[in-house]
Amino acid sequence: MICDMSKKIQVKKHENSYFYKAFDVMPEEILPDLYSSAVHWLESTRKPITKEVYPPEASDQLLGYADFVTDPLWSQYYREIKKHIAKYCQVAGMDLSSIRIHSSWITRVADIEFPGKHTKEQLRSRLRQHNTFGNMHSHTDNPIGVVYYLKNPSPKYGTIVQLTKEKIFNNDGEENSLMIFNPKLYHTALYPALEEVQKYPRITIVCDCMFK
Repeated sequence: MICDMSKKIQVKKHENSYFYKAFDVMPEEILPDLYSSAVHWLESTRKPITKEVYPPEASDQLLGYADFVTDPLWSQYYREIKKHIAKYCQVAGMDLSSIRIHSSWITRVADIEFPGKHTKEQLRSRLRQHNTFGNMHSHTDNPIGVVYYLKNPSPKYGTIVQLTKEKIFNNDGEENSLMIFNPKLYHTALYPALEEVQKYPRITIVCDCMFK
């Protein structure tokens, strides 16, 4: 493990894969605005649950929206993310000049009071049936993935990454922290129960990178 506590960065290597973690990613004073804007973009571009496995709610791919990419708040956010991607590339021995952010979206698990062609019972049923290891997935064309934890009832609701058939990596999801890893590895989120997120949501901002 490589630690740089002055910058609140940790890097761990497991099974030849690097896991980069940063704390206090964004200035505290902008977090309320980031939260409000994230909710706005999620709710105005939310995918129907027939197109996205629920949980969670998920926004559309946001980099295609001019109002989003030109917003100074989000420009500041992605500047910070790019700094951490550059550090990850340095650690992992990747050529930063060959990497670009390809897509980004927002996820949320909160109350089930949101519109769509579904019933509340369907949402409750999917939440009850959610099985962490049954929802493992990978992003086969993306060498770098970033998960930023904006809101979370508890750090224990982070991200699990499958290293081998017998080993997993469990990343805690502290608020205002991020994890960068290889999303080609099978991974999944750990979601709270409905009773918890009705009081306090779990919201992440995700982005994937591709080779140019």
